[in-house]
Amino acid sequence: MTDHLPTRVFSALAGALLLLLVLWGGIPLILPTLLFVHWLGTRELAEMLARRGIALNTPLLLAGGVLVFLFSLPQLYWHFPQVPWREVALGLFLLASFSYELLFGANLPRFAFGLMAFLYLPWSLGYVLLLRETPDAAMGLWTLTLPLVASFATDIGAYFIGRAFGRRKLAPEISPGKTVEGSLGGIAVSFLALVVYTGLVREVFPFGLLELWLFSLLLSLGAQLGDLAESMLKRFAGVKDSGNFLPGHGGLLDRIDSLLFAFPLTYFLVVLFT
Repeated sequence: MTDHLPTRVFSALAGALLLLLVLWGGIPLILPTLLFVHWLGTRELAEMLARRGIALNTPLLLAGGVLVFLFSLPQLYWHFPQVPWREVALGLFLLASFSYELLFGANLPRFAFGLMAFLYLPWSLGYVLLLRETPDAAMGLWTLTLPLVASFATDIGAYFIGRAFGRRKLAPEISPGKTVEGSLGGIAVSFLALVVYTGLVREVFPFGLLELWLFSLLLSLGAQLGDLAESMLKRFAGVKDSGNFLPGHGGLLDRIDSLLFAFPLTYFLVVLFT
C-alpha cells in the first residue's frame, strides 16, 4: 500500500468527481471517454508487456474496443433485443485475431495476450454503457455510482485497517503490502459506506438490506481483485506503475484497476435484482 495517502485520496476524489460528471452527461460523454481510456490503457498495457518481449496487436485491439463499445450501446438492445451484441463483438474479435495470426506469423503469445487485453479493458468498460441505461436513464446514473462508492471506500478501509492491524499477507508474491486484515477492513468500510449512501438517497435504490449486503461484499471483493490483477500484471512486467498518466501517481490503469472488475459485477447484480 502506498504511503502517499493524501495525494492518493485527492487524486481518487478528483477522478471520481470527473467520472461522475461524465456519467451524468450520459452516452454522448461516456462513449468518447471510454474510447480515450481504451486507447491510453492499451498503450500502457503494450508498453508493460513489451518489457517481457510480448507484442500486442494494438491496431486490432483498438478496433475491437471500438466495436465492443458500439455493440454495448443500449439502443441496440432496445431495438434488437434478440441479438447478443457483445458476444457478436467478441466472436468477431476472435475471428479477426485468429485470421491475423494465420496470415502473419502465428504468434500465439500475441494472440493470447491480445485476448486477455480485450477482455480486461474494452469488454469490461463496455458495461458502463449498458449500466447507464439500466433499467432506465434515471436509475442508471445512480447505479453507476455504486461501484465508485464501493471502490473508494474499499481502498480507504483497506489502507487504514491494514496499517493499524495488518499482520497476515494477502498476496505476498503479487502485492506484499496488502494484508488479510486490510482486505476485511475494506469490505467492512465498503458495506458501511453503501449503507449510509443508499440510506441518504433510499428512494432511488430498490434494494433491500440483503441485496445491499451482497452488493457491498461482491463489489468490494471485485475492487480488490481488480487491484490485485493489475498488480500481477505490473509484477509480471517488472514495473512499479503502469505508466505516467498522472506524473508521480502512476498510470491510468493504476487509477481504474478496481473499477474494471466492479463495473461488470454491478451490471450483473442490477440485472439480477431489478
